[in-house]
Amino acid sequence: MAQSRTRIALLGGLLLALIGPQPLHAGGFTIIELGAKKTGMMTSIAVPDDLSAVFHNPAGLADLRGTRFHVSFGMSFVQASARLKAWPGGEGRYGSEDFIDTPVTEEGFFEGTYHPTRYFGVMPMLGLSTDFGFEKGPVVALSVYVPDFIGAFMPEDAPSRYIVTEAYFVVGLASLTAACHLPEPIDWISLGASLGVMYVRMEGKRWLNVPLYGDVTADYTLHLLGEDYRPFWNLGLTARPLKSLALGLVLLGGTNVALDGNLDIALPPGVEEEDPVLLAVTEGRGLLGRYDQTTRMKVPQGLGVGINWTVIDELDLAFDFRWWFYDAFKEQSMDHNIDQTVLGEPAVEDPMITPKDYEPSWTVSAGTLVRPLPDSLPLELMAGFTYDKSPSPSRTKSLESPTTNLAGLSFGARYLFAERWRVALTYYHYWYLKDEVNDSILDPPQNSIFSGSVNTVSLQLEVLL
Repeated sequence: MAQSRTRIALLGGLLLALIGPQPLHAGGFTIIELGAKKTGMMTSIAVPDDLSAVFHNPAGLADLRGTRFHVSFGMSFVQASARLKAWPGGEGRYGSEDFIDTPVTEEGFFEGTYHPTRYFGVMPMLGLSTDFGFEKGPVVALSVYVPDFIGAFMPEDAPSRYIVTEAYFVVGLASLTAACHLPEPIDWISLGASLGVMYVRMEGKRWLNVPLYGDVTADYTLHLLGEDYRPFWNLGLTARPLKSLALGLVLLGGTNVALDGNLDIALPPGVEEEDPVLLAVTEGRGLLGRYDQTTRMKVPQGLGVGINWTVIDELDLAFDFRWWFYDAFKEQSMDHNIDQTVLGEPAVEDPMITPKDYEPSWTVSAGTLVRPLPDSLPLELMAGFTYDKSPSPSRTKSLESPTTNLAGLSFGARYLFAERWRVALTYYHYWYLKDEVNDSILDPPQNSIFSGSVNTVSLQLEVLL
């Protein structure tokens, strides 16, 4: 029975690989891609001149006079590929060769390159702002936006099924924002703040293989779902010490997220009952069922600074730098009510801990805006470049959250119709820089080579009512 106890206790270690299925971009949870300035020229902190200022820098709202309505929508199209290394057996763990029959190359990779079968990424936003008809005074905005709604589906028949088959992550925000200029003679400085509610939802699926006895193993499918509501805030400042020079500073609040939900353990397709040995060591209860779980993680604080220089009336140059305090994200944990015992001892540790050991992450961006036509034809053309450093060390990177270093280019056009209707169309392309992992400490190990790219198109309409 001691040997059986060791085998069933393995469930705890293998479940750890499921509790981190948040699909992450480089930069951590997300790179917020809202607003024409951010999606067209990659810079938006010093002069956030549309209602996406509620996130990028709420102080920019002070310059958006009148009553405005904003609607925007972005959609991402992803091409990604991964080569996964086979993993050897170890103490209490079978190697992949014991239950995966996919051939392995001389370099140790499973044959073939694995791609998502489906992927989606959407970024909608609605906003309304007003200055209440006062020439001077505060501007207030109500907004609802989804900076992160991304998901991916991986093949069910590939070795990657023991890491991830489905994963999606949603972050939605509803906020109240206010901003105003300071009194003269320092009215060239604006302050702003947003306060709201953040909704976070995470879902992930994968297969689990449990060794039983001899060369016999058993497959299960795992499905994790959790959600949480948390307060959200950010503070911003803009300044124009010179007519041609704008500066911006923004601080984003972090929070501790506790995603309450379920963990479902089921049999894979074609399997009708659990192994009798497994039933015996768990007093006939087995592992199947729905369990309560709470997954805990950190959304880090962020700091951003920006500069916008109007070189001539027809040309702006801008620079943004963002810093994310991901070094606070050392581990992710899951509390649960899986109460099976083997010889009187818990079969699964509670809480279960997944190491993250994240490092600070940063993003640097540069952009330009050109006004090529006379003032009577208010057309703006934009372009930008960005580089983003991943917060994840290679040893804790996972295919279900492939956060990598990336570089990107953006282009956009914006036009003002009848001095009231401003329409923008933007496009950006991100390259997920080739990422090779050879020192994975996850279970199962996720040594791999990952690469990919993202194409995103965004459309924005803002109306001065």
